[in-house]
Amino acid sequence: MSSSSRSTEALWQAFFANPLDWWDNRKDKKNPRYPDFKHKSTGEALWVEGRNNPNWVVSQLAVLDSRMGSLQDKQRKPVSYMYADDFMTSDASD
Repeated sequence: MSSSSRSTEALWQAFFANPLDWWDNRKDKKNPRYPDFKHKSTGEALWVEGRNNPNWVVSQLAVLDSRMGSLQDKQRKPVSYMYADDFMTSDASD
């Protein structure tokens, strides 16, 4: 195992440990050479199709995407606001 593949593996491990610390550029890539993921603080970059990627990256991304997708679906549900007038009815007619 070369040192570059070890460092790539370490970056992927860091990504999966804290995926919210990374920008996910997969949907917005204007240039195919632009990284799929970029660390928000360090600028370190990862590519899904990287040459030195460990063989488990694609399957783990699928798991992460399904989990993050369900999380985002919950966050995107429309909010139903309830106002005081909705539950405070006048009982004066009783």
